[in-house]
Amino acid sequence: VREDAALMTILDDIGTKKTQRDIAVEIWGEEDVAAEWTTGYWMRSQVRRWIRKAEALDGGGWRGLLPPADPEN
Repeated sequence: VREDAALMTILDDIGTKKTQRDIAVEIWGEEDVAAEWTTGYWMRSQVRRWIRKAEALDGGGWRGLLPPADPEN
């Protein structure tokens, strides 16, 4: 799963009542989540990290992704 695609999914979900598991299903699919969610703690950790990152982007952190302005233009 590409991080940028996952972050876009999570950004769309910010403000909804979706659970972390619901978000994981959107990203990885029901089958993978069913197999990994309780036994593979990595998936839960990854979703939490991406949620924090998406919240930071939503709060204005996306500006840091832009290249610096060219003062000569």
